[in-house]
Amino acid sequence: MVFLASRLQFHCKTYDVAGLLLEESLTSRVFRIRNFATHQVLYLPDAHGKSRSVGFVFDSSTGECKAACFHWKQEGDSGFEVSFEVLSIGKDDRWRTLKLPKQNGEPFVGRYFTAAKEEGAAHVVQIIRDGQDFKLEVQSLDIWSERFTIATLPRGAFLDLKRVTIFLWNYYVAVADIVEESLNVLVLEDFKEHKWRKIIVPLKFLKDNPGLKDEICPQGVWLNDLQLHNGMRKYILVYDMERKVIKATHTKSVEKIYEFRKPSLVTLKGMKNEY
Repeated sequence: MVFLASRLQFHCKTYDVAGLLLEESLTSRVFRIRNFATHQVLYLPDAHGKSRSVGFVFDSSTGECKAACFHWKQEGDSGFEVSFEVLSIGKDDRWRTLKLPKQNGEPFVGRYFTAAKEEGAAHVVQIIRDGQDFKLEVQSLDIWSERFTIATLPRGAFLDLKRVTIFLWNYYVAVADIVEESLNVLVLEDFKEHKWRKIIVPLKFLKDNPGLKDEICPQGVWLNDLQLHNGMRKYILVYDMERKVIKATHTKSVEKIYEFRKPSLVTLKGMKNEY
């Protein structure tokens, strides 16, 4: 299928990886990888089913590039089957499905992150009902080896797993809850070794605005900036964790602020001129 760039509008889905960006069409489920310096693009094949969280990784030493996406399909009246699909750029002409390891228990809530560039991994994070209790599991796919690893959040880390927020902390999976005037966080720093790091972020502004505690939740961390989303008032606070001050307030995602793009001449097999 041929796509005319002039007829499609795209927006960036990932941070710069070796001068390459992953973009999604604003009007359809079309994804492409674009070198913004050379104006070359590679359109990815259509993924199966209801797909989301597409991402990619690139090895500068070998020139190898792989993409991954999370996808699910309905199973019966209430259940669903979860899987990842992978694509070796320049080798595969269609996505290959990798089923996740079988879980014990019933998924209660899930979040999905694909192709964090620091790890070369994709993650499914699920809170699972296990009898009368709940547990949180991170099923991680090493995109290069196509192998899965399961890391379980230490029991008792949070009083109520139904209250926690799941997000990315500088590309790494994080779980957090606001307790009194602090954000208590566990970051999965090494999914292969099941290594979690505890971080406590004082939220000094809550002392003068205690009502905000039940309105805000963490949305993401980049460097020292913590994004806090206020769903009730529909704005985002950017909190400087080092200076412990709110540095900005936005009415929509501030992801664009953090795009540090380094131009490159990297070309993937199958790329064509953008225009």
